[in-house]
Amino acid sequence: MDFTELGELHEYLEEHAIEYKYHHQIANLFQKIRDEKNRAGQTDDAEKAQWEMNCFNLRARSGGLSSMYSGTDENGKPWEYPDISKLSQKELEYIVRRLEGTYNPVLRARYAHILWLSPKKHKTYAEIAVDSYLELVRLYEGKDKTAPQDQYGLDALHSIETASSLAFWVDYKVKDVRDGMARLVKQFNPESSSAFAMRATLIRHMLEGKKKFPPECFDGFPEVCRSLGQRLFDEGKYHQAIDIFKVGEKVDAKLSMTTFEWNRGIAESFEGLISQRGEGDPARVSFCESAVEYYRILGDEAKIKELEEKYKELKEKQRYQQFSHEIDLSPIINACKEAAEKVCEETTETIISLLISGQDLLPTYEHTRENAEKQSNVMLVIAPVSVKDSRGHTAEWFATDDEKKYFKILEQYNLAIQLEKQFLINEILVKAVQKDKLNIHLLMSFLAKNSWYGKNINKSTPSGTVVYNWLNMIAPGLNDYFNQLKAHIGEPSYSPNFVLAMDSLTTKVEGLVRDICSFSGVTTFHQAKDTQGRPIVREKDINWLLRDEPVTRLFSQDDLLFFKYVLVEKAGLNLRHKIAHCLIDFADYNMTFMHLILLLLLRLGKYDFVTPEKVVEEKVETLQ
Repeated sequence: MDFTELGELHEYLEEHAIEYKYHHQIANLFQKIRDEKNRAGQTDDAEKAQWEMNCFNLRARSGGLSSMYSGTDENGKPWEYPDISKLSQKELEYIVRRLEGTYNPVLRARYAHILWLSPKKHKTYAEIAVDSYLELVRLYEGKDKTAPQDQYGLDALHSIETASSLAFWVDYKVKDVRDGMARLVKQFNPESSSAFAMRATLIRHMLEGKKKFPPECFDGFPEVCRSLGQRLFDEGKYHQAIDIFKVGEKVDAKLSMTTFEWNRGIAESFEGLISQRGEGDPARVSFCESAVEYYRILGDEAKIKELEEKYKELKEKQRYQQFSHEIDLSPIINACKEAAEKVCEETTETIISLLISGQDLLPTYEHTRENAEKQSNVMLVIAPVSVKDSRGHTAEWFATDDEKKYFKILEQYNLAIQLEKQFLINEILVKAVQKDKLNIHLLMSFLAKNSWYGKNINKSTPSGTVVYNWLNMIAPGLNDYFNQLKAHIGEPSYSPNFVLAMDSLTTKVEGLVRDICSFSGVTTFHQAKDTQGRPIVREKDINWLLRDEPVTRLFSQDDLLFFKYVLVEKAGLNLRHKIAHCLIDFADYNMTFMHLILLLLLRLGKYDFVTPEKVVEEKVETLQ
């Protein structure tokens, strides 16, 4: 509707403000008057219309009011519109007069709430706002009964949550708020389209309020959750059923009682989700995993066995949608060949030093992080990401914001390796061996002189002192690598077999990392209990060690990301786990993975934490 005078619009809103679903719709009515008054040169009325717009363009969130827009100006200074903190004294006095001159709860709630948050802050305004929001709750309940499809339940929810925030803030009508919430949960129109969302959100709000809502506030809630959950289940709305069953479980915990097998309801709902998806849909595997998890909590062995068989069947049938795009990598490969040719003109020492410390051979953490931020997409921000292993099992979840950001970093790191870095590393190593700038004897000699691998180490054990040298243990794997690569260079049709070299060197890396930790004073073991509850002590594995906070300070950020990507990250190569547990396919025993392991081995060698007391004088033969 079009209005030309403020008084005319004010009179209209007294009767019809509640019919506007969103407050900015009311602001739009005032905007038309403002524009008309500006054209007519009536600046005083135009200013008042602008003030009204400011009031109704504020967004109501989490019990408060916030700006509609925000950003920074050309000088980098932050701004927002509307800004309650910057309302003029003249504007605030106008809002006070409007509050005094209206009886409509929509208008009174908005004006009073703004005044409470403004420099005119006074408890009276908070109390008026609470009264108005509670009145609105009743009005929205009535409107929902006549139009259950219009989701007035969400308006009632917003109003009671806002009333709650203000009531507890100024200690006013707290009991009325609690009673209103209980009424909405137990008596709100069950036929409403917002019945589920309103109840689930409201109960969570109360649970999160903790001491604000003592146990007696939740009387009768378990029955509501059970009834609503069962109804949703019967209607095939399994996701919502799971949600409300989980809420019911938390209510029971609040009341220190058990009224229903919530976990069974959740488990059966996950089973229902399996039946709703088409054959081959990977989501069915995930739902089956979740159902098994909850039946395991229940100790229902029959269902666990049944669903484990179902899981095997679903896993074999799951199919992933594939997206492909051809990329011409020839320019990158040619550039890598030219770079490798130049590198291999250098001395052996220079080539190995480059492999150990060269920053261009691997993606850097900072550059990868920047790329990940640029490539972030909406779905990744919203949805959790799961990683499947080679057998189709869900191996890891990335659900929190930090986890999803880290997943994007690993994803970008993997792309950089696949699209560029692997070609450069492979070309350098193959050409170096081809030109006889690198072989087992030259590499072992370099490591003996320039890394801690060449130091003889004294270690005390329960059976006595052991003297060892890491060159002895990595030499066989390195020797086999060079033999295989030379055979391939001599006869290109021969496919090198790196099984022995990769199996040997990948598992040795765990010992190298453990020694670095030990030499640096980082604890490499942890205390635990056996199945009988007796204390035992176990060494931390490589996965634990590389994520241990003290260990992260031992390596550079770039190297640590590289080590984790190759060895332990399920969204990376995860080679240590795959090799140690024989989960690696023969195709993965390839030259690229072999060279990444070799590069990792060389880069670990530069971190020398071996203290003098650990080094012994006696000679230990090494393969030369």
